[in-house]
Amino acid sequence: MKILVIHNYYQISGGEDRVLEEEIKLLTSNGVEVVKYFISNKEMDLKGLVNKIKLGINTVWSKQKYKEIKSLIKEVNPDLVHLHNTFPLLSPSVYYACQVMGKPVVQTLHNYRLGCPGAMLLRNNEVCEKCISGSLLNSVKYGCYRNSRVQTVPLSTMLYTHRFLNTWNNKVDKYIALTNFAKEKFIQIGLNEDKITVKPNFIEKHIEVGIKKEDQVTFVGRISKEKGLHLLLAAWSKVGSKVNTKLNVIGDGPLRKELESKYQHLSNVNFLGKLDSKDVLSYMSKSKYIIVPSIWYEGFPMTIIESYSVNTPVISSNIGSLKEVVINEVTGFHFENNNINSLENTLKKALHYSDYDKLQRNINEQYEKKYTPSANFKMLINIYEEVVRSKKIGK
Repeated sequence: MKILVIHNYYQISGGEDRVLEEEIKLLTSNGVEVVKYFISNKEMDLKGLVNKIKLGINTVWSKQKYKEIKSLIKEVNPDLVHLHNTFPLLSPSVYYACQVMGKPVVQTLHNYRLGCPGAMLLRNNEVCEKCISGSLLNSVKYGCYRNSRVQTVPLSTMLYTHRFLNTWNNKVDKYIALTNFAKEKFIQIGLNEDKITVKPNFIEKHIEVGIKKEDQVTFVGRISKEKGLHLLLAAWSKVGSKVNTKLNVIGDGPLRKELESKYQHLSNVNFLGKLDSKDVLSYMSKSKYIIVPSIWYEGFPMTIIESYSVNTPVISSNIGSLKEVVINEVTGFHFENNNINSLENTLKKALHYSDYDKLQRNINEQYEKKYTPSANFKMLINIYEEVVRSKKIGK
């Protein structure tokens, strides 16, 4: 099988890009030929009004990318095209190019962009679904893309245009959502239920012989409001003095200095900054718990699967996909979203939990069933084969 993988990289690389790269490695290591067509937002030329207007038009429909993808498909003749992100330089025109060339299309839904110009269903650090339940004009009103009404206009126009044309349902053969929660959100956005399948992310197991859990818990992520570290530190200031446990904070972000200053009096909190992946996994493997206190609808945090890969339970807020990926009292614990008292009580419960070994056994079972590369390859190749088979029958 030959797969053409298409992706528009963001200016700042994130989890979405990492998942894409790992998936390509997985495919090639299993004998699947992968042809890559990648473009980066670093190539955007925003100098001058003319270029900005041109970018806005191309966000809705890029004539150039339509021609390029048609030409590339003719040249490499893939069995299937797998799209990840098309915003903003590729545009939905690539779907039409694939259909004209008779190639089936699979799209992974890493975020909520098809229903939310801000992609996160988050506004003013609170969950917002106004563009799902109401008009996309709400996004312009609030300047949901980059806090700019002007920059939000072409994006909301793109979404409105292709909702009207029913592009999302007519031009894509199968969508991959990362969780059942995300699938339900995309159905609310307007995607046909029968076009969406669920396949989680994956990671290699990283258990090292002889590694023992220490009296520490760890937060890994961007230090920004939506990630909820401010809630964790507020709860920890009440719990930390009563337990012989350290809290490690790994990551950086706009709130780091403020939070470091506010909680510098806590001797059992260590702000470690950004670390490379090897060091992060080392901290994870030695920690009793990884804590994910996010206040928004996370897509599918790699942090959780990384934690599972080193057999470490997770404490998370009970919101969105987190409630699904972390199973309460099975692979970790939930606390009520955005609730400091609930987080405080959950921390106490987790740190004094008497059947920790059972949590670890459950994690191992869940990991082997859902999150190994081999399990993921089977899921992905089954999706590909089904789509290719259906396309041939359709002809």
